[in-house]
Amino acid sequence: MRNDSNSTLGFALLGLIWQSPRSGYELRKFFSATPMMTFSDSPGAIYPALRRLEQHGFIRGHAEGPRRRKVFQLTAQGRTEFRRWQTRPVTRHDVVRNCDALMLRFAFMDQSANKRDCLRFLEGFQRELLAYLPGLREYLKANRAHVPQSGGLALESGIQSYEAHLRWTRTAIAMYRRNKGETA
Repeated sequence: MRNDSNSTLGFALLGLIWQSPRSGYELRKFFSATPMMTFSDSPGAIYPALRRLEQHGFIRGHAEGPRRRKVFQLTAQGRTEFRRWQTRPVTRHDVVRNCDALMLRFAFMDQSANKRDCLRFLEGFQRELLAYLPGLREYLKANRAHVPQSGGLALESGIQSYEAHLRWTRTAIAMYRRNKGETA
């Protein structure tokens, strides 16, 4: 599951199943009724992803109730894979290509990682943002006259989005440090 095209969906499913055993139908309802609606609630996306997770040994399904619906639980291997994904270092590629997946990783951290892992994640995210933003600003400054106004404004929007993530990481780090009894 490390690099297949549905890995973000797979990890979202693992995180939700970690919270409590769920059926495919319950997962579909969750995706359609919560801010996680960015994931498809389509049976054509959910059920194949659940089958892949089961084939990898990350979840196990069993029939339950009078309707014999299949309810999935995390296996020990699934917990290990989910924790590996959550605690891997934040990379520049993660920041540039997949901030949504970073936020998904973080969203589940309090249930499966310790505070030190959460803080390490936030500090890594902050470090990568601090390293990436100056190059974006410099590119915009050097090329503003050569790009269409809409292109320059679109790049400004992207920069402001990264700056918002940077402000958020600073706030989140301060909160985690305060909760650990450290000073910000």
